[in-house]
Amino acid sequence: MEKFIKKLVGFSLGPVIAAFIAFITIPITTYFIDPSEYGKASMFSLFQTMLGTFLYLGIDQSYAREYHSANNKLNLFQNAVLIPIIISIVGLIIILLFPTQTSLILFDSSQYILPSILFGIMVVAMVVERFILLSLRMQEKALEYSMLNILSKFSILVFTIIFVLFIRRDFLAVVFSTVLGQILADIYLLVRYRKLFSFKGFSIDKSLIKKMIHFGFPILIATSLSSVLNSFDRIALRTWSDFFQIGIFTATQKIAGVITVVQLSFTSFWVPTAYRWYEEGKEIRYFKIVSDSILFCMSILFVFVLIFKDIIIYVLSSGYSEAALIIAFLCLPPIIFTVSETTCLGIVFSRKSYLSIWVGVVAIIPNLIINFLLVPKYGALGAAIATAVSYVFFFITRTYFSNKNGMRFSTTKHNFVFFVLLIISFINIFEDTWVTFFNVGALLIVILTQYSTIKEFIKLNKKRKISKVENLDV
Repeated sequence: MEKFIKKLVGFSLGPVIAAFIAFITIPITTYFIDPSEYGKASMFSLFQTMLGTFLYLGIDQSYAREYHSANNKLNLFQNAVLIPIIISIVGLIIILLFPTQTSLILFDSSQYILPSILFGIMVVAMVVERFILLSLRMQEKALEYSMLNILSKFSILVFTIIFVLFIRRDFLAVVFSTVLGQILADIYLLVRYRKLFSFKGFSIDKSLIKKMIHFGFPILIATSLSSVLNSFDRIALRTWSDFFQIGIFTATQKIAGVITVVQLSFTSFWVPTAYRWYEEGKEIRYFKIVSDSILFCMSILFVFVLIFKDIIIYVLSSGYSEAALIIAFLCLPPIIFTVSETTCLGIVFSRKSYLSIWVGVVAIIPNLIINFLLVPKYGALGAAIATAVSYVFFFITRTYFSNKNGMRFSTTKHNFVFFVLLIISFINIFEDTWVTFFNVGALLIVILTQYSTIKEFIKLNKKRKISKVENLDV
């Protein structure tokens, strides 16, 4: 358990510091850039995220699945990265041939040629970064992975400060700082890990590529659905509302990054660990202990964010005050997703990746319906509610399929806790002082509901201390 915690802390270091850097970036951008301009920049980020989903073809997940069973890790890496790299280069060529049309798609204007070309270069860099960092994750090089995560965030922060202070204060300041910061960090990655891309003696393993595509393609479809799930809120706001509401929504998502940090920290560590445990034949009870523990930590963190939300929101400028109404709903998705990473393992262990498609379908239906009904009238609030409710469906479906495929343990406690968190999110729509009392009450309910988990913590801690004493005696 001590080794488990040390690795978790190692993987957490990068995302935590990176999030702190991003947290510094938020007030700088929101102070100098108004919500409407910030909304335009967020649409650029949306295209970046959605394109990344298709670029990898699910092969990145196949690489992770095959890693511990592969004898030649370098050959596995190069076969995995080959197709995504080719697709990204083809994409760059298309952008170079049609920069005006690309600008029109990205920015709703044909005049932004240079940002469009930089976007194409960044797409290639994204693939390089994704597979290098994934390789480090699978090798469980926690500190190295963390430091490289910090690099890109720091680069973006430096460029953001330069642009908003000395060059321009519109949405392009965000776009240029993001693109240039990302490209600079990825160039460093490519130089440092150039041996991974040395294809001397490389041979294409058609059977391996076919196997990875077979496993990855259903994940591509599922990830595409998940991408729609995560982005339809902004698409709905763009369709039925305005850039001001998109700006409010996006800025609040950045604040909710407090939770996303923990999500990234845990999943970066947990995925390779879970695969290794499975190969070693670990009992299900170990997976359940992790699941209960992460549920406890994430739910407590969620309620604390709500209790101190006014202080957290203070980092935004006064033009973003509506963020306080929706922060609860936007903190729920990373909470639920993180916990679901511990309850969905039956799907990947059984290699039935196609089940993830049905998870996406079940989650996206309520998302579309609620956005359609609420966004025209309530704007960012309606979009936030749609996203939060959809993730509840996401968790239930993901866990159900996992239970049906060998990873079966009780999640009744999980379901009840998420129900409480959803109810308290609705209560936090109101701005009255009595809301704080409900938040404190929710904290007590969450703690009492998970009393058995606290007892398990104490029990494990006692075992660890006894083990240390016995080792000293020897």
